[in-house]
Amino acid sequence: MKKTVFVTALLATTILGASAAYAGGGGNHGGGGGGGYHPPTPPTPPVVDVCANDLCNPNLADFKQTLEGFQKAINLIVNVDDATGIVQKAVNAGNLVTVVQEDDAGLITAQLDIGLGTVLQDADIDQFALNKLDGDSWGSDFDDVTQSATNVVNSVTGLKIVVVDQTATNEQTSANKILGGKFSKFYDLEQAATNVVNSVTGTEVKRIIQNVETDQSASNFILGGKHGYDADAVDWNADDVTYTQAAVNAANLINIDLLRLGGIDQVSGHSQSATNIALFQSFHHYGADVYDFGQSATNVTNSVTVGQILSAGCGCYGAYEIDQMADASQYAKNLLSTLGDVSNTVQSATNVANSISIPTP
Repeated sequence: MKKTVFVTALLATTILGASAAYAGGGGNHGGGGGGGYHPPTPPTPPVVDVCANDLCNPNLADFKQTLEGFQKAINLIVNVDDATGIVQKAVNAGNLVTVVQEDDAGLITAQLDIGLGTVLQDADIDQFALNKLDGDSWGSDFDDVTQSATNVVNSVTGLKIVVVDQTATNEQTSANKILGGKFSKFYDLEQAATNVVNSVTGTEVKRIIQNVETDQSASNFILGGKHGYDADAVDWNADDVTYTQAAVNAANLINIDLLRLGGIDQVSGHSQSATNIALFQSFHHYGADVYDFGQSATNVTNSVTVGQILSAGCGCYGAYEIDQMADASQYAKNLLSTLGDVSNTVQSATNVANSISIPTP
């Protein structure tokens, strides 16, 4: 009922009630006890079900994605002498939902003309991404080589989202290989092996459920020769630094601004292996010198970053706004082997399980 209609009805009821009380007497005005004026009973306020998931809401879109089978992306350059300016990208992606507009930097700028109600994603997929550059066994020189192997499954990006339910099983394997010979010389190489499963990015979300049993393996391998490795001078403390070898496995990732009247459940039961190996061969006890070389191996499972939590209490999803359970095996390793000198070189091996971050204003 519109406000004006409601007010008019309320005034009419009040006037009629007062007239009846006056006509019936009461108080000191005689007549048979009308009991005085009784205000009308106010209308019952509408009941708000904070536990509703808005499935089939005509103003929101509901998506369901099911993926089975395998994906393989492979790039091979083999039996070459020297190589310069090489780029290899191997990408597998499945069950992706994006309803936002992004700028050139990948930052969310606006929601498209659609809202997300319930998103269900189920993946039983084997993803394999490989890049390989193989020179001759005697000695190939490689300069300015970039390899990127990436697997992504179950990804949701939006602004306001009601419910996201993600389940993933099977395997993800990403690998990069650069193979030289005994007399090889390498300059300015970059390898990135990345696996991501179950990720949610948004501004406001009510309910998120993530389950992962996908084993993840990310690896980078370089076999060099006696002439070693060098690159332009690198500041490893810079924010935008790029490692020579970077291996990353990430599962059950959530980055949202507001958790509104809901809850988050994350369950992981899988293995994660991130390895970087660089071997430089010697010749007659002459070792290879290595300069400006960086290795980073990272495994993350069950990670939540949320700006604010508006709690619904214990009525909907139990006593916890965020519930994390991890039964995971995480292995991060970096290896650099040479008989020569090593300078301006860094190694970082990191494992993270069950992380909740609420940034301070």
